[in-house]
This record gives sequence, C-alpha cells and structure tokens, in this order.
Amino acid sequence: MSYTALAEEIKTLPEDTLDELAQYVAYLKYKNEAQHRNNDYPKKVIPGLAKGIFKYPDDIHAGDDIVAEIFEDYL
Repeated sequence: MSYTALAEEIKTLPEDTLDELAQYVAYLKYKNEAQHRNNDYPKKVIPGLAKGIFKYPDDIHAGDDIVAEIFEDYL
C-alpha cells in the first residue's frame, strides 16, 4: 500500500480513533528500531572475546569468610 493510499484510508477513520492509530504507529516505530538494534550484535558467541576485561580471584572462595561475616545475621 502506498503512503497516499494509506493517508486516504486514515482520512476515512473517525477522529476518536486517531489517538489509537497514533499509539499503534509509535509501537511500530519502536518495534522497527528494536529490530535494528538487535541486528547490531553478533549472532554467534566468540570464545575469548572478553578475555582480560573481567577480573576474578584465583581462588573463588577467597572472600567467603568476609561475605559470611557481613550476612551473619541472616544465616
């Protein structure tokens, strides 16, 4: 459907439905923008892509005693 034909169809709608039409148009614009945002991300997971970005301790239990002390009242 062309823009001209669509504009003619819109002119036949009662005025009280124009708010609903405007909301639907806003939804379609949002949906279109969201699809374009999602296409910017790689589809595959690339191993090692974040290497060196995140820091973690050599021993994953290194801070357990500190955490247990903080949450002592809840355990």
